[in-house]
Amino acid sequence: MVLFAHSSGPQGPGEGSDPLVRRLREELGDAYEVRFPKMPGVDEPHYGPWRDRLLAELAEMSDPVIVVGHSLGASVVLQCVAQGLFNDSVSGLVLAATPYWGTSDWEREWALPEGWPTEETRLPPTFLFHSRDDEEVPFAHLDLYAKRLPDAEVRALDGNGHLLDRGDLSELVGAIRSL
Repeated sequence: MVLFAHSSGPQGPGEGSDPLVRRLREELGDAYEVRFPKMPGVDEPHYGPWRDRLLAELAEMSDPVIVVGHSLGASVVLQCVAQGLFNDSVSGLVLAATPYWGTSDWEREWALPEGWPTEETRLPPTFLFHSRDDEEVPFAHLDLYAKRLPDAEVRALDGNGHLLDRGDLSELVGAIRSL
């Protein structure tokens, strides 16, 4: 089972993360159910309501669950992990186009806690993806996460853009299948 946390902004047919989810469903086939809940306040998102929606969805799912996060949704997933909100039912994380937030002003809401992860932190198997031609989130953010999460599998993509609505998704699909 896959739980998909989408990007901010409109999520109607053909918008936002919708094309990526459609492609994942197609490429993963019937062996995987991909849940794609609409998060609250997509035009003015806040961590608390997104966290609550993600956790409510997770509570309804049977084990094991692969959590996939795209853009802002990936930020929410990482915050949930940092706060210890995911239980053992999460078998792995696949995060794509994840913004690396600072700690000033409005970014503070999305930034990971200072000093996290610690040496004692045990993350579920984690894959980080970012396309070199991402027009929204700088590609350099992938390297920042690679340094912060040294146990994660880091994969650079080519030609997928921010929405991952074009190009080859075989590595991302392969990561999901490996979990």
